Amino acid sequence: MSILIKDIKQLVTCKNKNGLPKCGKSQSDIGLIENGNVFIEKNKIAFVGSNKDFRKFEKINNIKNYKVINGREKVVTPGFIDSHTHFVFAGSRENEYEMRLAGSTYQEIAKAGGGIASTVNSVRKMSKNKLKDISADRLKKFVSYGTTTLEGKSGYGLDLKNEIKILEILNELNKENKYGLDIIPTFLGAHSIPKDKSKKDYISEICFEMLPYIAKNKLAKFADIFIEEGYFDKADADKIFSLAVKYGLIPKLHTDQFKSIGGIDIAIKYGAISVDHLEVLKEKDILKLSKYNSDKKNRCITATLLPGVSYFLNINYQPARALIKNNIPVALATDFNPGSCMTENLQIIMSLASLKLKMSSEEILNAVTINAAFALNMEDKTGSIETGKQADILIFDIPSYKYLVYNFGVNNLQTVIKKGSIILNS
Repeated sequence: MSILIKDIKQLVTCKNKNGLPKCGKSQSDIGLIENGNVFIEKNKIAFVGSNKDFRKFEKINNIKNYKVINGREKVVTPGFIDSHTHFVFAGSRENEYEMRLAGSTYQEIAKAGGGIASTVNSVRKMSKNKLKDISADRLKKFVSYGTTTLEGKSGYGLDLKNEIKILEILNELNKENKYGLDIIPTFLGAHSIPKDKSKKDYISEICFEMLPYIAKNKLAKFADIFIEEGYFDKADADKIFSLAVKYGLIPKLHTDQFKSIGGIDIAIKYGAISVDHLEVLKEKDILKLSKYNSDKKNRCITATLLPGVSYFLNINYQPARALIKNNIPVALATDFNPGSCMTENLQIIMSLASLKLKMSSEEILNAVTINAAFALNMEDKTGSIETGKQADILIFDIPSYKYLVYNFGVNNLQTVIKKGSIILNS
């Protein structure tokens, strides 16, 4: 049935006017409409505007028989987009959390058999059906905090069989999850080096076994690499991306989390859609990104920041202010994973971005909607409340959109609409 959300106190559209992600001053433009209306028909947004204009639209199009949702004293935003997650995994690593608190580093935990290797072991032991079931169960929490689109990565298999297992689960969940969420699969075979292989042999497996199979079976949209000391370097990424792009995969990067070892140069060389983490990003690389993005022939590289990781690991926060100042679009994501950010709650990430990244409420809203859509190549479908896009919409029972980061740790979400269907109504 068609839906009219009527008399909305604050309608945050996050409309983008030039077909580009929001950057610089435009990252503060949320396209706010006061006392607005949204009409949803056949899973899509058919009208956005004032009462007067809706009456004209209703008459011209002979609109009848629709459900009315009262938007008075409510704030309406686009559905949130979590553009960086690792939600398909098995096992739990709470013991490592306490090891870190006692002084062990991320790298020390990995050397002791924990870290990514621990999760890989659990994933390899678990059947595909069971892994799919526990991953599907996690979607409920994403929805409960307003996420309507999310990316999911492989990277906890580290061999052909198990990397494919994770990607197949992501694709199957995208087609059949009960909420109708868009789930975007990313191949992250280059997440770590398995203990039973040399790096050279494993890169060969990625390039000549995994990538051809993934491309042939259309299992992933993106290819991602963890560029970090002890994992993969600039030369490794060059080898993998040179083939990935030939197979039609779009590059993404984990880079500049602990050490800065050339990830930004690789991102620019291959026109990555996003660079993620950036906790130790250097000023010279910010300027390189800014210059690259200023060339209108290039698609902008979005900087996806993960302040939940900084909080969870107690490491540097990302230079959001410098990125925005240099006209680099900023997105925010949870990086939900068992080792470095165990939360599905994008609202908590928004709160951290306010307090620790010094981002404004407006910048944050664009970062979890339209800019996150650009980071997933989904900007034509979702990320803003505009005519013709999917009806992915959140209704909050709050006095203003600024209240979202002010009332931290409390979920004031009332209704979640995905593709025109109400999937949560508290």
